[in-house]
Formats: sequence, structure tokens, C-alpha cells
Amino acid sequence: MRSWLTSLGVVTVLAASSAAVMAQAADPVLIEGNGVAVRESDILSDAKRLPPEMRASFLARKESVAQMADAIYIRRVLAQRAKEAQLDKQPETAAAERIASDKVLSDAYWAKIDKEHLPDQKLVDAQVKAAYQANKDKYQAPEQAHVAHILIANKDEAKAKEQIEKLRQEAASGADFAKLAKDNSSDSNSALKGGDLGPIPRGQTAPEFEAAAFALNKPGELSPVIKTQFGYHIIKLIEKKPARTMSLEEVKPQLEKQFLQEASQKARRAEVENINENTKTEPANLEALSAKFAAQK
Repeated sequence: MRSWLTSLGVVTVLAASSAAVMAQAADPVLIEGNGVAVRESDILSDAKRLPPEMRASFLARKESVAQMADAIYIRRVLAQRAKEAQLDKQPETAAAERIASDKVLSDAYWAKIDKEHLPDQKLVDAQVKAAYQANKDKYQAPEQAHVAHILIANKDEAKAKEQIEKLRQEAASGADFAKLAKDNSSDSNSALKGGDLGPIPRGQTAPEFEAAAFALNKPGELSPVIKTQFGYHIIKLIEKKPARTMSLEEVKPQLEKQFLQEASQKARRAEVENINENTKTEPANLEALSAKFAAQK
């Protein structure tokens, strides 16, 4: 019997050890030393601070990940040294640590509440459709001009104007506008896209630029050389879109987000009300705390 129990204990220990090894393999170490390690899960957790639309591109850059891992590593080593120096025993430090822990755990609990109260997708779809039909007039897309441009910004205005006029002449003679923009435009962001600025609604650009862009009517048409505070431009019309009512598919993401937020807020309010049913405030202690600082005014 004892031998059997001993064998069972060994098997249990080996199984636990194997599970630990598998867990570590699924969460590889990126940096280690000084008794601490930074794992992949640390990076993924810290990256949640970034806006969702930036997260993937950030994590795709090895240099960015390395910098984040290094920052976490230094912070973790310092935290360990603070504990060795018993700084975590200081009342203010201990309180700050509790507050930080509360924040992480409460955020995780709110995420759980949100997930549990996600409305049925069919219900959301029905709400979205009803809201769109009832408020179609609200969903108006303004007139837009989809344009590309070439900007020449030069302190020597005479040279800048001479260069932009030469580029316009080349474009008007059939030269590839996108290539001219890539090779010459001072607007480095749009130059990478052949000068493409995307669809521009009225009121979003310099008045001189807007007037020239919206004066164009045919795709491929070029504006005359214009001057703004940024320098000299030539503009090419790609497409002109009149003002219109947006489709259900266009507004669906916005309305869906709104209904999901409302469901989340309702569930969170109910949770807070439930918590407050068993809450006791100590007015005398609150007043005493405020009085300490009132005396310092």
C-alpha cells in the first residue's frame, strides 16, 4: 500500500511539473536576470494600454516590443529591490499597492460583467435597424472631394513656385501624377500614397485648398497652382461625391457600439447598486480626514 501511495505521489508531482513546463512553453521568457523574468503575457497585458487600432502594428515591430519588455524588466527588478528594502511595508506604499491591485482586478471583473451581459446579436441587429429607420435624416454624409496633391514648401517662394509650375506642366502633359508626388511632394505622408489625401469633406482643409478642390468636376482634372500657408499645391481630382444619406451598413458599427455600451452601463449600474446595498459609510471619520487638511489652508 505504501509503495503504491508513494508511486501515486511521484506521478502527481511529475504531472504537476509537466503542466508547469507546458505553461511556461506557452508563455516564453523574453528577458530574465536579477531573479525576475519578463514573459510574452506581460507584453500582451501591457499592450492593452494602447488604443486597439494601434496595438497590432505596435506588437509587429520588434524594436517596440523590445523597448516595452526592457521597461517592464527594469520596473520589475526595482519592485523586487523595493520589497527587499521593505518599502512595501510603508503605509503609503502598501496603500498604493492595494489601489493598483484593486484597479487591475476591478477592471477584470467589469470585463466579466460586460461579457455576461452582451445582448443577443439578433436583438442588437433589430435595434440598429429600428434606430436607423427612425433617424435616417441624422445620418448625412457631406459633399466630399477625393483628391491627391503635390505640395512644394520652400522658404524661397520664387523657387517653390517655379518648381510647382513645372510639375503641373508635366502632370498636364501626361506624366504619372502619383510618381511626381512620391518624388517631389513636401507632404511626406501623402507622398507615400502618390499624393492621395482620401475623401475630404468641406471645412477640413485650408480655405484656398478647399475652394480649388471643390471647383474640380471631372476625375483626373488638375487645379491651377494654388498657395496656402503650407506652400504651393497642385490638386488632382480622383472622385467627387455629392452629399447623401449614409446606408445602414455604413452607420451600423456606430449604432452597434452605442447599444452595446448601453447594455454594459445598465449592467454596471445594477452591480454598483447591489454593492451599495451592503455599504456602511463612517461620516465622522470622513469629516475628521477633511478637517486635517482644512486646517492647512
